[in-house]
Amino acid sequence: MYTGIGFWTLPLLAAGASRVVACEWNPNAVEALRRGLHLLGPEAEARCEVFAGDNRRPEVRAASAGQCHRVMLGLIPDSRDGFPNAVAALRAEGGTLHVHWNVRSDEEEATARAVADELQAMFRRDRGSSWCCEVAAVQRIKWFAPRVRHVRIDVRCTPAPA
Repeated sequence: MYTGIGFWTLPLLAAGASRVVACEWNPNAVEALRRGLHLLGPEAEARCEVFAGDNRRPEVRAASAGQCHRVMLGLIPDSRDGFPNAVAALRAEGGTLHVHWNVRSDEEEATARAVADELQAMFRRDRGSSWCCEVAAVQRIKWFAPRVRHVRIDVRCTPAPA
């Protein structure tokens, strides 16, 4: 979700991902993504389904529901709008959500935990009470503004064993 010009999409395909669902609302970025896919070749192009427009649309949800072991949520200042489709997209055995967020530099850990808790509540509401979400890692990407960091919060989401 929020694929942009393909910062994650293209390397995933080059590394051999069997399928990538890419969604982007900026038409210039979609065009750049399509050029990148063309450079990777027809085999890689065939493994990538591109949705131009808002990733909250039902057709995006239908294409990704239960299919993903990773979901990249790369919109800042936060990726909250993508949470419902990301929750639906993870496979039944779970996976990792890579959530981008802008956060005050003194609140990174607390924000990461709050994001994981919010996702866990959504999983439990939408997919069953056995789901647990925990912060696997927080990667500092860059300074966004004074005392505000752009971070990536990796949230591992799994159902408890039956």
